[in-house]
Amino acid sequence: MNLPAGKLPPDLLRQFLRGVPAPPPDVILGAAIGEDAAVLDLGGDELLVAASDPITFGSAQLGHDLLAVNENDLVTTGARPRWLVTTLLLPEGIDADGARGLLDDLAQAARAHNVALVGGHTEITVGLDRPLAIGCLLGTVPRDGVVRTSGARVGDAVILTGGVAIEGTAILAEEHAPALQARGVAPDVIAAAAQLRHEPGIAVRRAAEVLLQERAAVHAMHDPTEGGVVMALHELAEAAQVGLAIDRAAIPIHPESRIVCDALGLDPLGLIASGALLAAVDPAAADHALARLQKAGIDAARIGWIVDRDAGTTFTSDDASAPLPTFARDELARYLESV
Repeated sequence: MNLPAGKLPPDLLRQFLRGVPAPPPDVILGAAIGEDAAVLDLGGDELLVAASDPITFGSAQLGHDLLAVNENDLVTTGARPRWLVTTLLLPEGIDADGARGLLDDLAQAARAHNVALVGGHTEITVGLDRPLAIGCLLGTVPRDGVVRTSGARVGDAVILTGGVAIEGTAILAEEHAPALQARGVAPDVIAAAAQLRHEPGIAVRRAAEVLLQERAAVHAMHDPTEGGVVMALHELAEAAQVGLAIDRAAIPIHPESRIVCDALGLDPLGLIASGALLAAVDPAAADHALARLQKAGIDAARIGWIVDRDAGTTFTSDDASAPLPTFARDELARYLESV
């Protein structure tokens, strides 16, 4: 059976990971479902953190987006991003000005994120219809400062910053505006949806920094991407071997996301969600964390609790609960295949 577009199915990834040899002692945090980056011990005062993420759906701001999605993976471990290596694959037919523009955009984005662009690879690749970029971002974290997705504890409050689903909504608005207009979405709404890429944006570094002002209270952080916030919640639960009680009504969904998804028959909870950040926080510190985020101008909400694994992962309400849904693939990938 051919696999659909999007992330590798979790069951297939689990099978692969079970066959990966045990890492050597210098791997503090290695490959695992739910973990956003690897942490390596090179013997210095700080640990090295490495993450890799691509931009494959297409982007008018490829460099900016590549920096953001890779930076998101690093900061969820508590690391400071420092060095970027990139692979840039360009379609046949691109001219020199087009290639130079993409490279300049990447260099400008690195400077804006205070990251050194230290190497990589570029080529014209047969069979592409758009540029593809893959980043490998390296950073450092103090030895006592590593945050793991697996660190979530029973009783923790689950906090979501940024709202749902920023990146997917912006991509749909930027690249599929005619389809949205044909379904009755007003031009000003489409413009506002596209603007989500810039405000609040798809980067979560500032939110992570604010949360980590009280490092001891932050037990886990995770970066929702493909599969949306719901699949990120499943990943967090699997990594930490815990259950979740999530209040669906408490999940902040941007109005533009609701309108765009309703028009196209998509569920915003399964739509690529870069720009959101999940955190498991000591319940005694949750209100203080939310207040700090609000003071910093970052939207955030407590959306549920970490519970015992035997309780499962559920959506809850005042009088009922239901299993947390799953998405076999991201809603954006499902839409793109349909058109």
